[in-house]
Parts: sequence; C-alpha cells; structure tokens
Amino acid sequence: MKRIKITYNHSLKLLPLILLLLLSSCYRQEVILEQIPQNTPEGAEIFITGNFNNWDPGDPRYRMQKRNDGSYRIQLPLGAGKLQYKFTRGDWTTVEKNECGYETGNRSLRYGKQETKYDSVWSWGDTEPMNCIQKVVVIDEIPADTPEDTDIYLASSFNGWNPGDYQFVMQKLPDGRYYLNLEKQAECMEYKFTLGNWETVETDPERRDISNRVLCFSGSDTVFVSVNSWKSNRARRLRKITLVIDDLPDGTLEGDPVYAAGSFNNWDPGNKHHRFSSDASGKRSLSLATEEEVITFKITRGSWRSVETTLLGRDIPDRSFFTGQSDTLFLKVERWKDR
Repeated sequence: MKRIKITYNHSLKLLPLILLLLLSSCYRQEVILEQIPQNTPEGAEIFITGNFNNWDPGDPRYRMQKRNDGSYRIQLPLGAGKLQYKFTRGDWTTVEKNECGYETGNRSLRYGKQETKYDSVWSWGDTEPMNCIQKVVVIDEIPADTPEDTDIYLASSFNGWNPGDYQFVMQKLPDGRYYLNLEKQAECMEYKFTLGNWETVETDPERRDISNRVLCFSGSDTVFVSVNSWKSNRARRLRKITLVIDDLPDGTLEGDPVYAAGSFNNWDPGNKHHRFSSDASGKRSLSLATEEEVITFKITRGSWRSVETTLLGRDIPDRSFFTGQSDTLFLKVERWKDR
C-alpha cells in the first residue's frame, strides 16, 4: 500500500478549504422583536439570552438594536442546530412573561429554517400585564345531592392539582350556577371539579372516574360545563383567616407587591394568588382558607432575596398561627433582607 504523506505546507494549503466547508454548514440568523408592552420603561435596553451565551440575561454582546419603526433586531453569530432563548431588559427580574404575567417556556429556533425570526413580548417580570387573556368557566348544572352551603373547587395543572385551593373556589350566582374567571397561564390546562378533596372529585353518573377536562384559551371567552356526580358529597370544612399588615418598613415603596409564602402554597415567595391587596388607607390584607390547624409562613416582596428580617437584618423563624384561635391576624414587618 502506498502511503501519502501530508506535509506542513500541504496542511496550510488545505486550511482555507476546511474553513470554507465549516462556514458553508453554518447559517445566518436574525431575530426581530416586533412588539413590546406599552408600559415598557422609556429608553429601556432589550437583550436576548439563551443557550448560546450561558443564559446571561444582560450580556452586552446580545443587546438588541432599536430600529426607527420601534422594533428591535439582532444578528446572531453564524451557527447550526437549535437555539433556545428569551428576552429580558438586562436581568432575570425583567424577563419576558405571558399576557397575564406568568412564566413562559423557552423560545426556540433552528438555524437554516428561516433567516429572520419575528417575535413579540406581552409583558415583563417587573411590570403589570396589560392585555391579560381570561376565560370564564361556568357550571350550569350540579348533582342534586350537592350540599347546600358547600364550596366547589377547580383543581388543575394551574394550581398543582390542589383539590381545595381557596384561590380557585367557584363563585355562586343567584340562579344557582357557579363561575370562575381564569387568567391565562399556559395555552391549555387540564382540570376537574371537587368539593375540596379528592374523595369528593367529580365522576360520571355511575360514580366512576372520568378523564381530565381540557380547556384552551383560544376561541370563545366562556365555557359552560355540567357536573354529573361526586365520588362523595362529604365536603371538607375550611378555616378562613385574614392576614392584615399593620406596619411595613420605611423602605417599602407604595407600589411594592407584598406576598405571603408558607405551608399553604409550597413556600412560593411570589405566588400571584397570595399577594396582599391594599385598601383606600394603604393597609395590606390577604384572605386564606385552609384545613390545617397550624399554618407557617413569612412575608416577602416576591423573592427570598426580599424576605422579611429582624431590624438588624437577621433571618427570623417562620411565623406560626393556630387557625382556630381567631379569624384575623395582625402583622408587623420590621425590615426587608435587601433593604
């Protein structure tokens, strides 16, 4: 067998050809952000971040250029394969959200499929959503043996399949029907109705288990359903509590959101359904319902970086409250961890 020897000089001559072959397998990719929320701060910088820059939300190399028509563009480096990405205004607190302010999945594109990709952002993590898509679920018929004064709950993929989540209790109309307004968290959701626990979940007329219901947020804004039967009509009884914050630290701004995170919501520090509301005087309150004899919780401004602390900035033990003692609990927050 005759051997061919490639010398150093031959390698240099082949290098341009190798580079040409490599570049010919890569593609150009432009991303254009056509629409951003109307309440985007004036002069804000928009970034794209993804698996191409180790998910750095404020990488100056991936700052998008604003065009005269108000859109933003960026030319990504030559590449191949699949990209995953999101838009931010420089850090993860400002990452894009969906129409109702909920988390969205990663965007994706494949090099070479389309040279220009067009996107829109509906809301940012630190601003209020302005175009929330809602759907109304109406129960127009319930089983005859439904207890008179019981609550009906919606358990779904939106609330971790909690069968007795007070934030998803159906409201009763004067004509006996029940309804609930749902905000879009995902394109579709699966759900069932209960009387507060899985022993009372809805069934078919023979009390056999049924498949999950499916609701998608496209189409009409109201869905009418009927419940055939309950597995059991022994509804649970909830203890209802109102948390009232009498005093907040001086560093709290008027528009700062305040949340309760605890045993009742899997210690989620920024759960939208456990955000305190303000009355005309500015006092903050939150109503809860639970079967637990004791609840434990802390107050935050939406993350564990902003959890309440002592006056000296030290961590505090979890708050505890025996739910049978009173229906109202008054609180004072001494200081925030980040201020």
